[in-house]
Amino acid sequence: VMPAASLIKVPVLVALFQAAHDGRFALDERTTYREEHRTLGSGVLQRMTPGVEMTVRDAAVLMIIISDNVASNMCVDLVGLDEINAQMRKLGLEETTLLRRWGDPGIGREGRNHCVSTAREMTRLLELIARHEAVSEDASEDMLRIMRRNDGRGELTRLLPWSEMNTLPDPKTNWVAEKGGSFMSARCSGAIFHGARGNFAMSAFCEGGTGPGTGRSSEGNVILGELGYAAWRALAADEALVRAR
Repeated sequence: VMPAASLIKVPVLVALFQAAHDGRFALDERTTYREEHRTLGSGVLQRMTPGVEMTVRDAAVLMIIISDNVASNMCVDLVGLDEINAQMRKLGLEETTLLRRWGDPGIGREGRNHCVSTAREMTRLLELIARHEAVSEDASEDMLRIMRRNDGRGELTRLLPWSEMNTLPDPKTNWVAEKGGSFMSARCSGAIFHGARGNFAMSAFCEGGTGPGTGRSSEGNVILGELGYAAWRALAADEALVRAR
C-alpha cells in the first residue's frame, strides 16, 4: 500500500461516471467552482475567481488532463468521498482509498494521510476501463478519451515517442491513456498502452524518489519512465519506432 497522489483521480473519475450512469446527475449538467473547492497545487482554477461554471464532464477533464486539484474537489463533492471508496470496493479494490479532499490540513506533508492504493489494484482498475467493463462500455470509452488527452507527458510515458497531442505516426494504432501523480517524495503512474503488437495496462509506485534532480527529472520519475519504456518496447511497440528511439 503506497501513497497514490494524483493517480487517485482515476478512481474519482470512475466513481463520477458511475454516479452519472446511476442518474444522480448528468455529465452535461453545469456545476460551479466555489470557494470551498479552492486549494493549492496543480491546475488553473485556483487562480480564477470562484463562481466559474462548467459541465461536470469539463471538471473531470480538468481533473485528469492537467491534474487540476480544484476540479478534483468539485468532482469529489459531486459524488461524495465515502461513495468513491464504496465504488472501489464494489470493483474489488480493497486498499484503494481517498481519505481527504485536496487541501485538507490533515494531510500535512504525509501522502498516506491523503490517499493510498497499490500497483496491483490500480492496474486492475485501468484494465477494467480498457476492457470497457468500468461503469459501461460508453462510459469506459469516454474515460479513455479523456485520459488519452493528458497534457503532461511524464512518469511511465516520459521516454515514449508521443507528441504533445498524444499521437504517434498512426494514432489509431498507437496511443496511451494515462495519469500520474507526485506528492513530496512519492511518485506514481498508471497507463493503458495500445500499440501495433498488443495492449497492456501498467502501474508503478515509488517513495523517496525526489533526488537527484527536481520535478520530472527526479530519480523517481526517471525510473518510472525507464520501466514504462521497457514494457512498451517489449509488449506493444512498432519495431520501426523502437529503432527510431
